[in-house]
Amino acid sequence: MPTVKLNLQQPYTKTTTGKRMLSPKETRIYLFIIIGFKEVIKIKTPYVVLPKEWDFTLHLKNEKLAGAIEFNRKLRELKDEFLNKYDKTLKDHPDYSLTTISRILTDYSKTLGRPSKGNKGFFEVLDEFIISKEGAVSEGTVKKFRTLKTSLQDFGTLNKDYKNLEFSMINVAFKNAYRKYLRNRKPAGRQKTRPEEFQYGLYTDTQAKYIECLKTFLKWAEEMNYNKHSTYKEFENFESADVKKKKQKNDIVTLSLQELKQFASFKFDKGSTFDHVRDLFCFSCYTGQRWGDVSRFDKQELHGDVWEFTSEKTKEPITLDLIGFASPALIILKKYDYELPKISLTKFNFYIKKAAETAGIKAPTTQTRWVGPKEVKLTKPKYEWIGSHCSRRTCVSLLLNVYGVPVTHVLQITGHSDLKTLQKYINPDREARREALSKTKAITETLTIVKKKAI
Repeated sequence: MPTVKLNLQQPYTKTTTGKRMLSPKETRIYLFIIIGFKEVIKIKTPYVVLPKEWDFTLHLKNEKLAGAIEFNRKLRELKDEFLNKYDKTLKDHPDYSLTTISRILTDYSKTLGRPSKGNKGFFEVLDEFIISKEGAVSEGTVKKFRTLKTSLQDFGTLNKDYKNLEFSMINVAFKNAYRKYLRNRKPAGRQKTRPEEFQYGLYTDTQAKYIECLKTFLKWAEEMNYNKHSTYKEFENFESADVKKKKQKNDIVTLSLQELKQFASFKFDKGSTFDHVRDLFCFSCYTGQRWGDVSRFDKQELHGDVWEFTSEKTKEPITLDLIGFASPALIILKKYDYELPKISLTKFNFYIKKAAETAGIKAPTTQTRWVGPKEVKLTKPKYEWIGSHCSRRTCVSLLLNVYGVPVTHVLQITGHSDLKTLQKYINPDREARREALSKTKAITETLTIVKKKAI
């Protein structure tokens, strides 16, 4: 008699020291039909869960958590459904091989365990939305929606009025309560890196991103006929009182030309992690491309000194000439025989800070943010602010402020959709602007007329 078990796809991850720990990310639940030794059928279910919420003894969600009883009921029904389907298939076709039965059950899984649209709950629809985005958008974007889900679940745990969230509840009262939760959220993750008196609450800009992600999901749910309520369209990403507290477009971290030269020329041990992350960072600095496109570089996309590819985020074609400021990118490609080092974004963002610190990128750098009415000024060595997107911003800043490349050309290089989007990445260089202005002439100066000599 076969048995059925539920297991997580990727419950563990490793710390920088190599120690195993529960993954902080949601992971897929898989169903295993165990027939005998080495005879196992593996089925992907439509359900995901945070590893910390999983009971590894019972192979179910911890029933002490909100919504776990209903969640586990569906999982148990799924187990019974597959076991019955397996028994029936074997009974009707005793000659079928395990491979054939596995294929039948896999096809069956694509329609099973998914309630009709009329009966689907809010978070089930959100799960479907997230699954629909996997592979269609960047992993970073998918992560934002997973974080939104976790945030809404936590909000429901703390606010009984929204414990069992439904689309009909998404109104102005919900928005106000959810914003209040975001403004006062307990310290977690990067919040704990702030001064102790400023650790509660998300930054105003981060709050706006949560609202924006929620509206994106609700719009999709409306288009899919799950959501019959349109009050969300009236939601503003920023409250009127917070508009002036947005992250300032110039309050952004970039490397100066000298710092980039210093970092690019620093001698790390060849083949070391620091050497790899520095080269990936500089490659992005020279090309102005997003992490997703840099990490997906394919030598088949390179034609001489021209890199042609389709942007992972925008799905738009990019044609980039690796000449002038961008030419050192070719040197990096040749160094790795046109196969750039592979590393996860999480590890990259960890090691790039360490590499920049080692290379001496330590200028005191201040960032100003808002948490509700509180202004938070944080001053740290520049290496602590450096991440994957700093390289792209550095490229934009240098091309515009140092090399004077026309904005229209920079837009085409970076693949930004419009000037308004591009402006927030610009970090004006005061000295460069003064130098550029000094090369112009006042209209009051006497013009020198040069006459052509007669031939």
